[in-house]
Amino acid sequence: MAILDWPAKSTSDEGVEHPALYHMIDVGTVAECLVERMNIPPCRKAFYALAAALHDLGKISASFRGMLRDGTAQTKGRHWEVTEAWLRRFDVDLGAIADDRFDRLDFYAAIAGHHGLPPVQENFEPMIAAAGQEAEGDARNALAEIFKIWPDARYDLPWQETPAQTWWLPGLIAVADWVASNPDFFPPVAEAMDLAKYLDRARALAREAVHLAGLDVPQVSSAPLMPQGWTLRPMQATAQTIDLPDGPVLAVIEDETGSGKTEAALILAQRMMQAGLGEGLFFALPTMATANAMFDRAADLAGRLFDTAPSLALAHGRAEMSARFRDLIKATRGKTMPACTEWLADNRRRALLANVGVGTIDQALLSALPVRHAMLRHFALSGKILIVDEVHEMGDPYMTQELCHLLRLHRRMNGSAILMTATLPVDLRAKLCEAFGCAAPDGHAYPALTIAGHPKFDKIRRDFRFLTWWPESFQ
Repeated sequence: MAILDWPAKSTSDEGVEHPALYHMIDVGTVAECLVERMNIPPCRKAFYALAAALHDLGKISASFRGMLRDGTAQTKGRHWEVTEAWLRRFDVDLGAIADDRFDRLDFYAAIAGHHGLPPVQENFEPMIAAAGQEAEGDARNALAEIFKIWPDARYDLPWQETPAQTWWLPGLIAVADWVASNPDFFPPVAEAMDLAKYLDRARALAREAVHLAGLDVPQVSSAPLMPQGWTLRPMQATAQTIDLPDGPVLAVIEDETGSGKTEAALILAQRMMQAGLGEGLFFALPTMATANAMFDRAADLAGRLFDTAPSLALAHGRAEMSARFRDLIKATRGKTMPACTEWLADNRRRALLANVGVGTIDQALLSALPVRHAMLRHFALSGKILIVDEVHEMGDPYMTQELCHLLRLHRRMNGSAILMTATLPVDLRAKLCEAFGCAAPDGHAYPALTIAGHPKFDKIRRDFRFLTWWPESFQ
């Protein structure tokens, strides 16, 4: 089969050259598993899987193959840039995924941006010429084969949501690619296989890989978080009974030090997850020392949030120095006791993907800054309840602005957040609420638990392609 003569990677230690088409199917099936539990229409799940599978279409190129086999330098576009060139070239074949051509062009750029930065090229013809005529036919055939796997793929959201989607989608693709590129999860295959048979193999491996990586989502527990006999403090009791609105929620917990705010936040987070407002949580702390302390507390309670054992990770630059974290990496997930896989622990960005994450605020803020792999961080946080502790420590103008960016982006993907503080200036509280898109409370009561909801989305400017990518587009 000619379309299998385009390698995805250089020859492995076993001398096996894994075809690009197989790798694209691998990545699509991992993405399929990652979005399986999302409460969205099947056509959009298929769209996400299809988009992930198309991420390396640019590896079907004489230039890329020559680089792998002969060591020839690529001079006309790297493979992810050629991916965008092919997708634009085959736009007629992809018309079914979205009615609006501008939406499709935005998604082509998002698919190509899975290596951490948006593509910036505008001249695609030299890339197509360098890829070669043979590659063009095989790339189109590969696209057709992938479309057969997810024939119902369609983007079903209004155009106002496209910018937020194109910030999130490269993160999903990067994670799926990260998992599918691991030869321990997906051993390379050289021989030609019937594609239906290969798809069955890839789907089985993907399901197992997601579990081994620690990315499967445990069922939220319906049992009370606090153990029997625990006397709830006032803030904790309020968190247990206060009404939650539909849609994304911003909660602000203001109470004195030692009042049990952490337990109150966990009670509230569990209720939010039970209501479908998140599938995990991430604690963001101002320093590594406070993150370590929170991690120890979370390790004791995280297992009670779910019916089965969650993955739990510490995300900051010196996480490996935490003895508790090292013990969790060595542990095996039991029925309810959390653990951390070696795959998650291997990288700070991966640690954000754990069901329950604890880290420094900068690890979360990097998802709202124009830096490499911001989209991956954004994807990792988007399905979680974001819990920011000691918000009063973030009152300087720079931190305030970046925290507002983070809340704005999180809400765009229907994320919910809990802010905890011992004392919060009124103007800072107003800015944070405004960033989330809700009105700040008028009262000055203390202690206080404020719950504010927000509709699913509002209109977003879409003037230039650049606005699809960086946080400025969400102002």
